[in-house]
Amino acid sequence: MLTTFVQGNVSFSQAVDLIPIRTGNATLDQGLPGFYDCIDKKIDESKGVEEDPYFEKEPTNHEVTTCYNKVFAYNSDAQSSIDNSELSDIEKFNSLFGFTG
Repeated sequence: MLTTFVQGNVSFSQAVDLIPIRTGNATLDQGLPGFYDCIDKKIDESKGVEEDPYFEKEPTNHEVTTCYNKVFAYNSDAQSSIDNSELSDIEKFNSLFGFTG
């Protein structure tokens, strides 16, 4: 005789306040909230459009790239002082966020 016991404990977590973003990088600190708001908006706008139900809650690569470009690449004071036409993507990222090396 084989007996199987199934116990179903379902718990849901409460929403918690987000901690302030303090990375030491002003561009990042100011841009991240807008970046995540943009992604949330893009996900909401695309509900029912994608065939894969996974993307009803998660962003597509295109949505993330669009939001990154909108928030960081085109609205940054750091970007305006650097001619990015000849820089690689990594060099653009590094210049935008102050990485050197």
